[in-house]
Amino acid sequence: MNDLPLPLLRSLVALAETGSLARAAIRMGRSESALSLQMRKLEESVGVVLFDRDGRALKFNQDGLRLLGHARAILARVDAARTEFHATKRAGKVRLGIVQDFAGPILTRALTNFRENWPDIQIEIAVDGSSDLLKALGEERIDFALCAGAPVGPDAPVSLAMAWFGDAALLTETVLPIAAVTPNCPYLKAAQEALDSVGRPYRLSLTTPSLDGLRAAITAGLGIACRTETALNMTPLPTDSGLPSLPSITYQVARRPNLGRAAEGMIQVLKAQLGNLENPPQNQKAP
Repeated sequence: MNDLPLPLLRSLVALAETGSLARAAIRMGRSESALSLQMRKLEESVGVVLFDRDGRALKFNQDGLRLLGHARAILARVDAARTEFHATKRAGKVRLGIVQDFAGPILTRALTNFRENWPDIQIEIAVDGSSDLLKALGEERIDFALCAGAPVGPDAPVSLAMAWFGDAALLTETVLPIAAVTPNCPYLKAAQEALDSVGRPYRLSLTTPSLDGLRAAITAGLGIACRTETALNMTPLPTDSGLPSLPSITYQVARRPNLGRAAEGMIQVLKAQLGNLENPPQNQKAP
């Protein structure tokens, strides 16, 4: 038997804990096809079939459950060793990832609160899209990430309302111009599905990887956009504008196991800021 790579064992445990290939792929920051390929490589390494396959679904068989027990034990010992030998180093640095929607006032408040209790901690910040942050988390380049999407960990998610933004004069156009952050933007997907549901024609008038670029496009009257008030810090179009209603979007902290006290402290201040967004005080607009 070949050596068992730890990334394959972590993916195996993620598959067991999430219950589906799709949710495990989200947790590990990989595509479903990449995760499925990992499982086939793991089967080749141990020389036995680990799953009963039904289409794309993977169900653990008896050999799979046996290996799952070993995988959990192996990873527990690896994580324990990492914690023991790197506790001091990890306590001295916090590596966080955050989507650009919160890389403004929300992050500023969180960093200010964190610094009051942890003045000597070195901080590294990665600002990126949710899929890239989850990939960085799976590759252990960051300790935790505040990102959008389905819940992938123990921390309670926060739901924020989506809204339409832009020049109301654009609503009279036969084909609605849409401005969006790309690629793989959940807001663009929500906007397209909402417009399709009511048969409203639209076109992509502008795409940009930058939230600042999206704000500029909206201000310049180049298109209507779907986002949250928190992200854009702009006044949304009224609910009676004639555009279809939008769903909420879920944000959550995804994390590595066995984080140090400083990282846990940063997570708590970020969660407190998110809680303020979800349940703002009465008569006070969410920041």
